[in-house]
Amino acid sequence: MTQGHEPEDASGPTEPSRNAAGSKRRRGWLIAGGSVVAAAIVAAIVVAAIHGATPQPGKGVANALDPVASQLPRPSDAANPSPTPGATGGPSTQAPSTAAPAKPGTGKLDTRYGGVVASTAQVSQNVKTPGGLTANVTSVEAYTATATRPGEVSGPAVKVTLKLVNDTGSDFPVSTATVNAYYGSASTPASSVAGDSASKPFTGTLKPGATATAVYVFTVPAADSGDVTLTLSDQAGAQLVVFK
Repeated sequence: MTQGHEPEDASGPTEPSRNAAGSKRRRGWLIAGGSVVAAAIVAAIVVAAIHGATPQPGKGVANALDPVASQLPRPSDAANPSPTPGATGGPSTQAPSTAAPAKPGTGKLDTRYGGVVASTAQVSQNVKTPGGLTANVTSVEAYTATATRPGEVSGPAVKVTLKLVNDTGSDFPVSTATVNAYYGSASTPASSVAGDSASKPFTGTLKPGATATAVYVFTVPAADSGDVTLTLSDQAGAQLVVFK
């Protein structure tokens, strides 16, 4: 008989098949390892991007590719505005707004006398001035003035005597009182003759309850000496009291 070869054991893998299986396992491990590394790289990139996009105190936005998102106001900025410069804590206070002007007086402007007339009285009648004094023109007399100062004119004039009583309860400076005279139907201003010896204007300070008397001389034509109007301002800028 012819001697044949013994059949191979079909139950175990051949050498080539074992090599092929090992190669497949190595490729699987390499693919899995590569996937893990790739995932780690992607995660690191994401974390870096998030960290770079978050503004840090005192630093600008690291992610220059997202300027719009970095410029959007945070909700806390609108709800809690920054305090005004110089504030030391607590709610800021506005300067107090500026005070309202006082109500104007009841007087009316009279262009003939160049001021606002607070009240009108007759000669020898007591009247309250805007400053609280009691004023009275005790007399208006025809007079002949003697000029001693430049610009003054000697001749026909009137001599006016006034009295002021301080009812204000405090010292009142009467040296700032102003007295003027006008004559005729046109209310022509009369020139003062302050250099005349009879002229004694108000001076100094009037004590509470005290009385001061003054004399003023004005150049007035003799024909108009009976038609004289006087104005009194008890202090600078005050409204006028008119005596007719």
